[in-house]
Amino acid sequence: MSSLDLVVFFAGLILSLMVFSYLLGDSFLFGIAMYTLVGVSAGLSALVLLQKVILPMLISPLGAFPQTSSLLALVPLVLSLLVIWLLFKRSSRITGIPLGFLGGVVTAALVIGVSRGTLAPQLLSIVNAFEPGRMTSSGMPNWTGIFEAFMMLAGVLAVFFVFHHQKIKKKLATPAPAWLEGFAGVGQVFIGVTFGAVFVGLFSTGLVALIAYIQSLVDFVGLW
Repeated sequence: MSSLDLVVFFAGLILSLMVFSYLLGDSFLFGIAMYTLVGVSAGLSALVLLQKVILPMLISPLGAFPQTSSLLALVPLVLSLLVIWLLFKRSSRITGIPLGFLGGVVTAALVIGVSRGTLAPQLLSIVNAFEPGRMTSSGMPNWTGIFEAFMMLAGVLAVFFVFHHQKIKKKLATPAPAWLEGFAGVGQVFIGVTFGAVFVGLFSTGLVALIAYIQSLVDFVGLW
């Protein structure tokens, strides 16, 4: 076993104990561990950006000046300089140009990603659930498939009614109709179940990672 492995092992063990010290209160050791995590993450992100983005996509094309690739690289270079200038003069209007480009690109990417990766497949799954081939089996009604299809449709409509109900309550001083209150309550149940499932997934993932780390510590100690 090399000395580097020993250093890495004891560093990880000490940092883990410092994180677990949070159970005793927001201690000074927990703060050190968090600052260490943030610093290492920021340094790693900066190194990855430098090697994978800045050098190959910004600096290297400038060496081919005046080719088209180098001229195109001037655009992100100018925008980057404007972002750096924002650190020194926050009130300058010209510094809003790169932030506007950044916000627009990020928003467009999020909208396209959510639409194509989440919203469209989920809507298609609901439509496909009402396919006649899934709602019948050997010429007989497939009650399980029918129940699942209508439950998905009811869940989607109920969640939509939750937000519609909140909007109506803000506009009207009178209470909302009873049927709207009831259907919105069903939507809240669906939302609660969804968030509960997400929380369980995150918790189980963290628990598996913790068990794997403890097992690695046990295996490492067993090598002694």
